[in-house]
Amino acid sequence: MIMDKFSRRVVVLTILIILALTILEFPAPIGFETRPQTDVSLFWLAFFIIILVVEITSISLIYKRSKIGALFGILAGIFNILQVLADQFHLMQPEVAPLSYSMLEYFVALVSFVLIYFSLKVLRE
Repeated sequence: MIMDKFSRRVVVLTILIILALTILEFPAPIGFETRPQTDVSLFWLAFFIIILVVEITSISLIYKRSKIGALFGILAGIFNILQVLADQFHLMQPEVAPLSYSMLEYFVALVSFVLIYFSLKVLRE
């Protein structure tokens, strides 16, 4: 029971960290993105919005319907990792990301792995 509450709190905390890091990924003056956004396709914009919806849904469900919330947490983590990989393989933008932005993305991927791990723990409990 104690681990169950802890795992749920970690899931919510990791999603909140990812959402905060997402704000830092916005173009200047809000975030660190310096590349022009005109090259980003509508597909990646839609994918970004889907990620946000899945993350927010996971937060709202993790305490009410923990198994469904955990599934959304796993999905959010996978989607975040896919987005980082897509950007690093230049599928989102043809330009190379600056080092500061790449480090921010790597941290999002790391936190996403933590999100997936604790979402799996919630799912199993």
